[in-house]
Amino acid sequence: MGGLNWDTPSLQQARRARAEELRARYPRSLALSSQAQRVIPGGNHLSGKALVDFETTPSYFDRGRGAMLRDVDGHAYVDYLMAFGAQLLGYVRPEVQAAAQRQGERGNLLSLNHPLHIELIETLLPLFPGAELGVFFKNGSEATTAALRIARQKTGRRSVARAGYHGWHDWCLPRERFVPEGLDRQVPEFRASDPDSLRALFDEHPHDIAAVILAPEMVLPHEPAIFHELLAITRANGALFIMDEVKTGLRIAPGSVSARIELVPDLLTVSKALGNGWPIAATLGRREVMEVAAGMHYSATFHGETSAIAAALETIRIVREEQVQQHVHELGQRLIDGLNAVVAASAVSATAYAEPLPAMPFFKFTEPDAELNAVLTRTFYREVLARGSLLHPRHLWFLSAAHTEADVDDTLETSRSALRKTLELCGGL
Repeated sequence: MGGLNWDTPSLQQARRARAEELRARYPRSLALSSQAQRVIPGGNHLSGKALVDFETTPSYFDRGRGAMLRDVDGHAYVDYLMAFGAQLLGYVRPEVQAAAQRQGERGNLLSLNHPLHIELIETLLPLFPGAELGVFFKNGSEATTAALRIARQKTGRRSVARAGYHGWHDWCLPRERFVPEGLDRQVPEFRASDPDSLRALFDEHPHDIAAVILAPEMVLPHEPAIFHELLAITRANGALFIMDEVKTGLRIAPGSVSARIELVPDLLTVSKALGNGWPIAATLGRREVMEVAAGMHYSATFHGETSAIAAALETIRIVREEQVQQHVHELGQRLIDGLNAVVAASAVSATAYAEPLPAMPFFKFTEPDAELNAVLTRTFYREVLARGSLLHPRHLWFLSAAHTEADVDDTLETSRSALRKTLELCGGL
């Protein structure tokens, strides 16, 4: 397709006309975006990032239930973003909402400790390999930051080797100009699928690295042997190995990537799906490592809030009883296979794949012409959204217990129609 004359004046005009049609579809969302620009940097809480743009795709939503989401202009979507993975069971799961409400009526946040704090950790420990002690937080950024703090305390070292997205705190963005100088030297990156790149870091910093933190979705394709090699390299150099399972924890059978590949990390972080929309996270680990956390400062006023803990306990119960992990795996594979079949019947170069396993799929265009690839991406994702499927163009997707085979099949038909329109607007038909 890259050889087609896709950028003719007539096709440019056709794409502009279609963008105007889509702009008229979201008047309330557009008005709210303009209003928000006056009081919120970037116009929304997600660092100013739109799906495609604020004009031709929705950015404000007001209701979710099950696997469905509704925008402020009244359009319904089968949602595959699911609040960036936080809704494993689907929006407004009644049992989870009821558990949180009951606990809130007893006092959502009390002074000092609550019995539910113990119950949460005792419930989590058997679910994750090697976990013997744990502490709880409100989000994944806090959990990963705490894991590094514990690792530094345990090893007496300061640097950390990382691969993947681990949150918004300064150490996660070490090369940005808005963080303290020198963090880039303290938090070097390695290539997740290339163990030799980690070896090179240890060769360069033989006694400085306290821990290696890995987001398992970064190992693509998913290859268990790579994880075990990274662990062996880390241990051989006297550092601790942290699995950042904020996205994968509780979602991937039998509970985590670590359990699936029979890997025992020193520390493990979990959040996202844990509370089914309620803010909760945890850092878990081997007793020998976690014991050094006694007396360390990592607490905050709202960490002990109990409604989210009650929601998490109910979420864990449902996941155990309803084979949720198998369900999202199977539906994710159905979506991946279907999207690849849609692409195979067209002239476009694109692929759907698991990131890292089918419960977390993604789809991208792979045309060698970068400008064409960007036009295809913008056009397709605008069209698929307009047809009622919320597929994010830059972030991996998530299946939930609320999705059905019918939802996936409808989305495949939506994608087929959207791709047809995309090719029409890009000279492929």
